[in-house]
Amino acid sequence: MIKFFRKIRQNLLAEGKTGKYLKYAFGEILLVVIGILIALQVSNWNKKRIDSDSEKEALFDLNTEIKSNIKALEIIIAEHEKSLVAGKDIKSMIIDTNKLNSISNDSLQSILIVMNYNYTYDPKLGILNSVINSGKINLIQNKDIRYMLSSINELIIDANESTEVIEKLRGEYYWPMIASKREIVDYNKLTRDNKTSFRNPEFVWWVDFNTTVRQEGLDEEYELLEFLKKINVLIETEIKK
Repeated sequence: MIKFFRKIRQNLLAEGKTGKYLKYAFGEILLVVIGILIALQVSNWNKKRIDSDSEKEALFDLNTEIKSNIKALEIIIAEHEKSLVAGKDIKSMIIDTNKLNSISNDSLQSILIVMNYNYTYDPKLGILNSVINSGKINLIQNKDIRYMLSSINELIIDANESTEVIEKLRGEYYWPMIASKREIVDYNKLTRDNKTSFRNPEFVWWVDFNTTVRQEGLDEEYELLEFLKKINVLIETEIKK
């Protein structure tokens, strides 16, 4: 098309038709500009399509990873809920001597073991870290999702704080303390008389500490669980668009 206009311009110039020559010259320039604009638009469309595909891929992978992490967290919460219930049972037996003396050694052993359940939440974060570190997070159009993805690590740290505190104190205080009170852990030697060791001030303190911190930890874990579920709903909504 441009060659066609150029040939016409050359003929017009040779014939001395300057006015028409300028018109065709302007038309040629206009065609070039339009061509450039179309090329830029096509390039932008292609980039948007590529970015959109990359966004969907990242969201799909994140959705899969977060679903797995939700299941793992639900398992830990269930175990920590058992720990809390067991701790409360021990506290009630410390207060009620008759209840303590009436329980069998096997049952008491089971409750003590469950009370000390303590699991660190260690989710898989490979996809999340890759999306953040590679800058792909900026391809995600939903601002709420971007913000929430950036906040996950901090919430995980908060959720694990109580578990870490219990583990630290258990190693520094609980096990050394009960090592000198063998009747507390040597369940075969538990009798009506030495069950009174459960009212030992150090043991009472530990049970109270354990249940208090466990409740705080569960509150953080519940918050994290709801957060993960919420972000996954948002991600699934974006994937369906």
